[in-house]
Amino acid sequence: MVDDGAPLVAFRHIGKAFPNGVVALQDVSFSVRAGTCHAICGENGAGKSTLMKVLFGLEQPTEGEVWVGGALQTDNSPRVAAACGIGMVHQHFSLVPSVSVADNVVLGREPCIGPLIDRAAARAKVRELAARYHFVVDPDAIVATLSVAAQQKVEILKALSRDVRLLILDEPTAVLTPQETEELFERLRHLKALGLTIIFISHKLREVRALADHVTVLRGGRVTGDAPLTEMDDATIARLVMGHVVRSVHRDSGRSFGDVLISVRNLSLQAADAADRLHDVSLDIHAGEILGVAGVDGNGQRGLVSVLTGLRHPSAGTVSLDGQSITHADTARLRHLGMAHLPADRFHEGGARSLSLIDNAIAGSHRAPPLAWGPFLLRRQCEALTARMIATYDVRCRGPRQPLGSLSGGNVQKLIAAREFGTAPRFLIADQPTRGIDVQATAFIRERLIELADRGVAILLVTADLDELLSLSDRVIVLFGGRVVARLTNDAGLTPERLGPSMLGLQAA
Repeated sequence: MVDDGAPLVAFRHIGKAFPNGVVALQDVSFSVRAGTCHAICGENGAGKSTLMKVLFGLEQPTEGEVWVGGALQTDNSPRVAAACGIGMVHQHFSLVPSVSVADNVVLGREPCIGPLIDRAAARAKVRELAARYHFVVDPDAIVATLSVAAQQKVEILKALSRDVRLLILDEPTAVLTPQETEELFERLRHLKALGLTIIFISHKLREVRALADHVTVLRGGRVTGDAPLTEMDDATIARLVMGHVVRSVHRDSGRSFGDVLISVRNLSLQAADAADRLHDVSLDIHAGEILGVAGVDGNGQRGLVSVLTGLRHPSAGTVSLDGQSITHADTARLRHLGMAHLPADRFHEGGARSLSLIDNAIAGSHRAPPLAWGPFLLRRQCEALTARMIATYDVRCRGPRQPLGSLSGGNVQKLIAAREFGTAPRFLIADQPTRGIDVQATAFIRERLIELADRGVAILLVTADLDELLSLSDRVIVLFGGRVVARLTNDAGLTPERLGPSMLGLQAA
């Protein structure tokens, strides 16, 4: 029997300062009641993930105490956290991409027959977990072949397989479609009903309102609000998160565009993963136009992006840029011709965790003036360029020599956006550009996309956020089963409800 009045977790005057002097948390005190869903809100860099790493034993607090189940935690470590029944699903995946789903889920707790891993038992364990929590996964699939959304499901199953009593979810819906998000929430509500305690980190107030009982707001490493959700409206939460009212970003309708810049004709792609296959796709993007791509994840979006960025070559059809064929051009050639790419996976495709902000900021431009002189990098110019990007895009960091992997997700995205947008592109592919970032960073990225389009850049916008799709796109196509099943002008009559049937393959337009 769960005592709803008892705090399962209590933070008491938690402070965290890093050796370089950066203070991530200051005097953080609040508690999480057993059997509830507790939301933590705050902008990127507010200290949310650092606080959860303290709870999970990945970081040690500089001051203060953490209590779990009424006991003071004097030996913070992931091992101790696991022993206390704490599981964490990180925003950035911690999966091993080269092995199977089953191997990832049972990693560290492999069933064995003598000295050998019992693969059949591992697969059976995954099937049982998937059935229990209504996740559709293939135990034998290699993780590297899965979509981002499917990988997130594996992360959640991996955490649930540890028999946790407290589950920490750091932006769990950032890689899920609306349908998958609601499915996840149904599972989480069921888990809460069974007595599981959930800490839910999210930037999306709609999701917080749909799932959580209580909300704590962090800003600048301090608690600015802590109350039951019934006592705090969305406007109050937004003000506590940002310190001010956040502007709404919408693209004006009725614009005129230039000539067709990107033309795709009868494009097909044969791929091992059916989710990446394309069948006879045709589309045009005019200079100065934002073409939105809607669709439930796994209906060809990743395949389309991979072809247009030169990572794969189509099995049939043509792609042209301003009348010039680029059907079989590689990524380097496309970048030379003016293609920029803001990828869905910031680390796998967008940047390197272990390298500095400088190295990530100059990637792709490091062989030419003013950053290079012959074969030599001009480090002073590289650092100056990175510093300008950091200032212009408000990247919260300790300095340009900091490793990319030490930044929050939103700040990583802003640095990658600064790099890609700064190449003066003619054609931009923005793939899930605001996934998992806070409302202020989201507004900033959306404003930059509109500015680029106003300058004549042709933009392909792939996003699972239908509000974003409708606020930015001039026209929308819908992909289902790798085919274009709808072509729509974005006017006042275009709503998520109107898109829904086409996204589910129930209606073509």
